[in-house]
Amino acid sequence: MATRTRWVFAVAALVLSACQPNRFVSGWVPYWGGAPGRAVINDAGIAPLLNDVSMLWYGTADNGTITTLGSATSLQSTVDAARAQGLPVIPTIFDSTAAGVMSGILANAVTRGQHVQRIVDLVVSKNYDGIDLDYEVFAFGNTRAQWPAITPNWVSFVREVGVALHAQGKLLSVTIPPVWNDGASGYTVYAQDQIAADVDRLRFMVYDWSVSAPGPISPMSWVNSVIAYSSTRVPTQKLQLGVPAYGRHWATQKFGNEICPDGALYRDSITMDETAPLAALHHVTPTRHVSGELTFGWTQVVTGPRTGPITPPVYPPPSTTVPNGNLPANPGGLQPALRLQPPSAPVTCTVQHTVYVPDGVTVRQHADAALAAGWSGIAIWAFGYETADVYQQLAGVAPQRPGGIPSGLLDAPVVAGNRVTITGHALLPDFDLPVPARLTVSHTGGAVVVTRTISARTSRGGMPAGVGPFHGIDTVFTLAAGNYTVCAQVLGWGGAVAASPPCQTFTVAVP
Repeated sequence: MATRTRWVFAVAALVLSACQPNRFVSGWVPYWGGAPGRAVINDAGIAPLLNDVSMLWYGTADNGTITTLGSATSLQSTVDAARAQGLPVIPTIFDSTAAGVMSGILANAVTRGQHVQRIVDLVVSKNYDGIDLDYEVFAFGNTRAQWPAITPNWVSFVREVGVALHAQGKLLSVTIPPVWNDGASGYTVYAQDQIAADVDRLRFMVYDWSVSAPGPISPMSWVNSVIAYSSTRVPTQKLQLGVPAYGRHWATQKFGNEICPDGALYRDSITMDETAPLAALHHVTPTRHVSGELTFGWTQVVTGPRTGPITPPVYPPPSTTVPNGNLPANPGGLQPALRLQPPSAPVTCTVQHTVYVPDGVTVRQHADAALAAGWSGIAIWAFGYETADVYQQLAGVAPQRPGGIPSGLLDAPVVAGNRVTITGHALLPDFDLPVPARLTVSHTGGAVVVTRTISARTSRGGMPAGVGPFHGIDTVFTLAAGNYTVCAQVLGWGGAVAASPPCQTFTVAVP
């Protein structure tokens, strides 16, 4: 994957470069595809569509520590590329443990707390804007019978991570497989309605509908069912639709009465940029399937052996030599000579090749469905797999964000005894994600008493259309009697000051 660098985004750049940012597209950069992923981020025509970037670069160890999965240098280069475009950096932690390991860590309050602290330490030490949790083992490694025991510990874990990150002004994104059919089908172990209040972004991996047998990867009928259900369970402004930029190629047996040679039947993945060359190689034209994806196929007659020869074992040379070579034989140690199984007579079968793969039109259909339901947008798996037509299509989507300069507001503080409630809002209008706000309370005309950085993420009315309601400031300070001034700074991605709204003064009268 990492060697694919065939990017042809010139047309997309021409379409988008003259436009204001329209940020409704997120995506992952996998650790094995840093270079092509960065090519997307660095493209001046694509960057105005991007809302955030997640680097899938971290894993989990059996003891709950966090590991780096790929090159640290490539990771830093990807982070730097996102920063250069002014984008939020929200790396992904992938649960890379075996079934039962992470659920065991989360079931114990002590080990769960340690894992939470490691996540927070990573985010803070690297100055990331947040973290994305992709813990898929619960869905695909554990059985459904185990889910009722896993769910409450998972919910507690997400809540604890969210509280700790938000107290640092950081974001929490969670990536999960979907639920559909009005809740009757899918991966309910993740309890999306129970974790909704604690996350800033909930991403659904709505792909891999067809794996073992030929079929669409993310059919629109499935997508619509997922959107319909989750829109009733989670505030829609927090939701992103995961969209595949890959498809699959199946080689299956066409006639059941034939015997196929070894290696004739298989399944592999295909990225968007491989689609046209593969179709041209076999002189076929892709057609639009009812699912919304492209499909094509061909047949091939394959001849070869059914069973290949057994590879003889490697002969290990002795560590010592016998000077005269005349030691007596040991009858108990003799074995029959090694026999190699000969290949069978050649066999022949007809193989049916079938390909399903999305294209720009498919991605646009997914984006239109998500945005029409009020979702934040789409998250592409993965940056570097797609082709230029994806962004040509997405460039035509109507503006989703109001744009404009960063802004903030502090309301008049509410004093009740020695407790002072500070409310207001902070936002970057190009983005719908909550931003950090730094609050400073000082003695009026005097020294600073306390500084606190929080995530401006409480629900607040009156926000501009397109950014959602989750930009409110709401925090409480406990102060001694005196006259005070509270000031706020709206922070951008990476922590730079973006705006400084007017300060407010107040008096605490308790002795």
